[in-house]
Amino acid sequence: MLGRAGLRRQLAITALVAFGAAACGVTEPDSGTPDPSGLSISSSTTNIGIGATLQLSATVTPTGAPQSVAWSSADEGRVTVGATGLATAAVAPLEPSTVRITATSTVDPAVSSFVDLTITCGPLLSAVVTNGGTLSEDTCYFVENPLTVNDGTLFVEPGVEISFGPSGSLSIGSNGRLNAVGTVDKGITFTSLDAAGSWRGLRFDGSRGADNVLHYVEIENGGSSGWSGATQSASAVLLEGNSLVDIQNSTIRGSESRGITLYAEAEMTFQANVLQENAVPAWLHPNTVGFFGADNVFDGNADQVVRVGYGNTDRVSTAQTWLDVGVPLEIQDRMFIEAPLTLEPGVHLQALAGVSLIVREEGTLSAIGTPTASIRFEGSESSPGAWKGLQIQTMSNDNVFDHAWFRHGGSDAWTGGGDSRAMVYLDANSKAVFTNSTFEGSAHYGLWVPAGGDIEGFSDNAFVDNARAMIVHPNRAGAIASNSIFVGNAEQRVRVTFGNNDSVESAQTWNALEVPYLVMDRTFVRAPLTIEAGAVVEFDQHAHLILNEGGSLDASGTAEAPIHFTGREALAGYWKGIQFGTVSASNRIEHALFEYAGSAAWFGGSNSTGTLYITADGSLALANVAFRETGGYAAVIANRGSLSCTSVDDGGFQYYVYTLSGSGAQPACPF
Repeated sequence: MLGRAGLRRQLAITALVAFGAAACGVTEPDSGTPDPSGLSISSSTTNIGIGATLQLSATVTPTGAPQSVAWSSADEGRVTVGATGLATAAVAPLEPSTVRITATSTVDPAVSSFVDLTITCGPLLSAVVTNGGTLSEDTCYFVENPLTVNDGTLFVEPGVEISFGPSGSLSIGSNGRLNAVGTVDKGITFTSLDAAGSWRGLRFDGSRGADNVLHYVEIENGGSSGWSGATQSASAVLLEGNSLVDIQNSTIRGSESRGITLYAEAEMTFQANVLQENAVPAWLHPNTVGFFGADNVFDGNADQVVRVGYGNTDRVSTAQTWLDVGVPLEIQDRMFIEAPLTLEPGVHLQALAGVSLIVREEGTLSAIGTPTASIRFEGSESSPGAWKGLQIQTMSNDNVFDHAWFRHGGSDAWTGGGDSRAMVYLDANSKAVFTNSTFEGSAHYGLWVPAGGDIEGFSDNAFVDNARAMIVHPNRAGAIASNSIFVGNAEQRVRVTFGNNDSVESAQTWNALEVPYLVMDRTFVRAPLTIEAGAVVEFDQHAHLILNEGGSLDASGTAEAPIHFTGREALAGYWKGIQFGTVSASNRIEHALFEYAGSAAWFGGSNSTGTLYITADGSLALANVAFRETGGYAAVIANRGSLSCTSVDDGGFQYYVYTLSGSGAQPACPF
């Protein structure tokens, strides 16, 4: 037996052992408590999202055994676990995608169990993106609410995938940037959380900087709703304000609305991208079309066009070049061109109903195509009057159209008069050069050229299937080359004159065309006018020419190519005739036929009615000329007027001569 001192010593040792065991976390089982023999771990799932938490629980067997366990993680850089079994995945874990979590009995370290947690896509938290940051390579996230990069740059590394719910979106504010640069082998994906669903998309809201880069990025199933009330704002990618973004080698696919939308002040590089299976692949302000590259691919979009323009005051205000993007540029509304605009070969402009293009202020339009890549201006519907047309208000040598094709314009008048409907309309003080171009299917005129409209150099053009081919002021008619082609127009004529005071003011030649010139009203000739052999000049009812103030008329045909002066309708006395009020050696008419003239007297009574009227200050030489179906005399000659005739067939209509000694009809040319 222990003595009293020995008993005290034994109790002290026992207490120290108990204290040490407690301090080491080992629980001394009570008498009758079973020892741990097994351990199991349970949880609702073995998946844990990036940045998410998952509660684990441990059960020690047998029943009644101490339940105290210690938790540990095989990789605390990716998943940590607390004393209560709450596992937390890091915001940006790397591969591999599983981490082993172990629970060990604190009574018996030999009793333990583990679970392998698979790291899956987790929520992308606002705290991660709002001031910029990095989404590390090969990670994935989901977004269920709108996120905004307010400041700094959000870097997205290759292999990242972000899935967005219906309310999810990513905006880049004016002080934020998005740098998503993948590789050929490892792209970056922005997609919908539900493969059959959609999300709003990416918006750059005044974000401008070199860090805004999207390379090798796929943007899928966006465009679920608008970023504002504007129709075009529903877009998988929206650039507004003065945003600047570089997008290359990327794909925008499956947008319910627009694939990409660009507002007036935004800029971008957009090259080698794929626009696939969107409702509308792209919608651009006209001032931004020049940023759209020619090497993008359009595949299976519901509307295979690039829409251009948002309202009827949109304008091109910076010099730029529009490339052939492979699909039509669909002009949505009236568009002003107020800066130099160049269209490359193959560009196809397609205008909606009633839409017009207007070149004004500092604007010019250069559309130089090739024989195999013409530049097309046409309506979205293939019928006459499908759009209004092109108006040119500027005078510039840079307004050039070569191998251009204008189709189906002329829907509305350019001025108050209904007759001003024209597919191509030159305004006062304008200039444009047209070569190798076609005017087809206008509901009214193919081309309208007023007194101030300069078309010098007009050559090798064709007018096909228009209601009326063209109307040209008489002072501009000499610019029309004889190689012009007229096919199938409802009116196969070139109309000359707009009113009864129009005049030829500069020396020129009216070339022989395939169709007649139609003089619509009284027209003055106040400069030398030559009419080429073989030409046909028609006159509307009572229309006539008056030579005065330095004007002259040289209409020298040949036996093989006579010149024909006739009425629009084959009725005797339908048009008035020609008045010669100048003395000039150039006033001569040879190998010509006059018919259906003599509709009204030149002065006084009926004796002054004649096809030709030579005033007291006029002269004319005729050779090999014939008169038919005249409503009066072949010629009326005033006192001191000079008329000479060689081989003239007056058709029996005689001549009326006024002299100081008396006046009367004569059966032969009096001089």
